[in-house]
Amino acid sequence: MKHPILLAFVSMTACLPAMAQENWSVWETDWKAEAGLVLSPGADEQALYRLGLGVDTNRVLDNGLVLGFALQLDAQQDHPARSGFTGIVSDPAPGAPAVAGAFSGLAQAPGPEDEGARGELQTAYLYAEGGYGELRLGRDEGVAKRFSQGAPSLFSTVSLHAPRLDPDGGAIVRADHDLTGPAAKISYTTPRIVGFKGGISYAPDANVRGLDRDPARILPGTAAYPLSDAGEASLSFNHRFRESGVRIRAATAWSRADVDASPVSPVTYGTVETLSVGANAEWKDTIVGASWQGSDNGVSGLSGDYSAWTAGITQSALGFDWGVEYGRANDDAAGVEGESWRAGLARPVTESARIAFGYRYDQLDFAADASSRPLGGEGIVIEITLSH
Repeated sequence: MKHPILLAFVSMTACLPAMAQENWSVWETDWKAEAGLVLSPGADEQALYRLGLGVDTNRVLDNGLVLGFALQLDAQQDHPARSGFTGIVSDPAPGAPAVAGAFSGLAQAPGPEDEGARGELQTAYLYAEGGYGELRLGRDEGVAKRFSQGAPSLFSTVSLHAPRLDPDGGAIVRADHDLTGPAAKISYTTPRIVGFKGGISYAPDANVRGLDRDPARILPGTAAYPLSDAGEASLSFNHRFRESGVRIRAATAWSRADVDASPVSPVTYGTVETLSVGANAEWKDTIVGASWQGSDNGVSGLSGDYSAWTAGITQSALGFDWGVEYGRANDDAAGVEGESWRAGLARPVTESARIAFGYRYDQLDFAADASSRPLGGEGIVIEITLSH
């Protein structure tokens, strides 16, 4: 299945005129470094971090085509029981099988989980961009994740729409539609026309570890559920209306993949399908938005759906960004419901440093046949982000 992907990329680039005559000695290279520190006094994990180092190098040909390569290495220390969002959130009833959602990664299973700091090569792809759109080949986010829109947040690592770090392990709200993570894939996106832009992605093997998406992780007591033949399609809209001055950003996406679970698995898996929609509106110093996603979690023969929604608003005033966001999620496979909210303020300290200060709340409610685990909590949160 990987050979057609390679042939598609080679065919696109090989047929372009005048490439052999180009001067390949002139390349533009951009380096990127970022770091995030989350401090949560009184939480299970009072200090968590996220680091990233990346490079993008490209060459603009005489005909306007841009050819390039992007690479990024990331590392983080997350909550040991919920590293990368996945993890065991409840114990099953006596005699009940252990269940893990193929999309959410949340599980109802026995046994402890303790994951330490991790580092991953999350980005390594070739790209060709021109008047007909962009083609990417390699380790990269899928179009559903790349196009995702939703509630604004003051936080970059503990937001509700796309959480990265979780001080108390109880944040199960997520709406950024990430099925394939950093798995190697081919993606095509169209140019933006009258505000609209479309895209498709295909990953032959999505069973790849990432920091925020990890279907390859086998939780204690659960069966492996590798994903293959994963396809995604997404449509985004981004347009500023001149008369009102309002900018609207919106996106919807659909994805599916085969779940190749072991025949001895106590739970039957089939295909996993997920749908999402999100939008936000920005005018002057205000942004308001919401998002929703739902997935069957790949589980067959029993209720295992995962769904989540978020809503939020941010406002710039008095030299600060002020904001509040709220979300809820339900995972039938893990037997848990979650409620979360964030509120606070933020401001840049320098051109490359920003600090956010606020209050977080993550509460889990468990099904009657599931035993709870000591996850979730509330308290002050301080987030410091550096970028260059």
